[in-house]
Order: sequence, then C-alpha cells, then structure tokens
Amino acid sequence: MKICNDIIALSTAVRTNVLADVNHAVSGLKCDLDGIYPYSTSIVDWLKPVVDLSNFHVYPMNGITQGLDWWYDKERRAVTMERGDYQWIHPKEGVKRIHYVSVPSAIDGNFIDIPSDTPTAVDLAYVGSTQIQKINLPKNVEYVFYSLSKPFGVRNVRTGWIFTREVDERLNAITNSAKYYNYYANSVAETIINKFDIDYVWRTLSSKQKDVCEEYGFTPSDSVWLATTDNPAYDKFKRGDVNRLCLAPCY
Repeated sequence: MKICNDIIALSTAVRTNVLADVNHAVSGLKCDLDGIYPYSTSIVDWLKPVVDLSNFHVYPMNGITQGLDWWYDKERRAVTMERGDYQWIHPKEGVKRIHYVSVPSAIDGNFIDIPSDTPTAVDLAYVGSTQIQKINLPKNVEYVFYSLSKPFGVRNVRTGWIFTREVDERLNAITNSAKYYNYYANSVAETIINKFDIDYVWRTLSSKQKDVCEEYGFTPSDSVWLATTDNPAYDKFKRGDVNRLCLAPCY
C-alpha cells in the first residue's frame, strides 16, 4: 500500500493550515492598543447551525486549552474520559465525577453522542471542519469549549471561548467588568465568523480529503482535516485503537 511520507514526518499533534481566503481576510487587521471596549461576540449565533448554546454564558479564552485549564484546575470532582481523547486532559480522582468528551472526537475526528447520565464537559475543537451536523447537548452538560484553531488553522492567535451553564463570577468580572480579554484575538475571530460559514472549510477541502484517502487507502473522518487507518506504518499516530492522521500537508 502506498505510504505518505509527508504525514509520517509530522508530529502527533494536529496542526491545520490557514486557507488562502482566511489569511487574506485577517492579514490586515490591527488592534487598538489603548482602547477599552465591552466584550462582544457573535460566536453563539455562528455555532447555532451545529450546536445551540443560547442557554449558556460565554467568556473569551486564549484557545481551548486555556479554557480547559481554567475548568480542570478548579474541578474537585473526578474527571473521566475515553482512552485516546485530547491528551492535555488527564483523568483525576474525586468523590463525584464529571466526564470530559470531545465532539467530533479527538480520537478519530468523527461525531459521537454525548453521555446523558453524568455531568459532562464538551470540547468542540473540530466543529467548523465538518459538514453541518447537529450536536445535541443534554442538560447534564455543564461546560463547553470552542476555538477556531483547528478548523481555520489560526492556532497562533489563540481564539477561544468557554461556555458555562451557570454564571462564573470570576470570569464575568475579568471579561465584563475589567474588560480584560484578548482584543486582537477577538477581532480575528469576529472577522472569520462574519466572513465564513461554519461549513466553509469542509466545503473547500472535502473533495481533496476524498482524493487523498482514496490514494493512500485511508478512511475519511467527519473532520475534513483528519483520516484514520489501521496500516501499521502509521502506528505512531495511534489514538485508542485507531491511527488518527492529520491530512494538512496533503492540502
């Protein structure tokens, strides 16, 4: 079977590309270095075709990872997760428990159901890189995390949000009272979500994903940036029971 050496040369982290139209849209943005402005975002409306977060409170973060750290460091319950999910999070012990899950899954880039029988924190990192498919959030979901880093490749700007069922007094004070947030990242994020639909990346790259997968015998994931294979040549990319591949160098 044909081997893709460009993929094998990658690290196991998923680092996606900035598409040309996206780069053009944000390359000239500047930040007011001394202005003070109330925080505002259109992210809830932009995500609505896929997930309804209208009943959540939204706070900006410097990427999903900062949001996860904010939650994880103050979480006193046991944290459970599936083997192979996002490796920044680790299981920990506690009296009660909360389950962490990524949707689409960081294990293979595919949509999965969210558990409805235990408190849950949901990571939506790959939303924006798939076809429009509805994600239903059960009432047991307490936290949701999102960023434009994976779908749009803007990881160095650190766009991100944490959505909470209940008001977080500390985050509310930082964001809305002190107005401390990343003004430049917010400008980049708002430009992207106002110019590009939530399925733009998938519509742009899905035919290329299909071609690459046919050429190398991969199985395309729901996320257009990913594919899976059981070919042992790619075992360094094993997540759980499958080898998850980043197709970015093929685009």
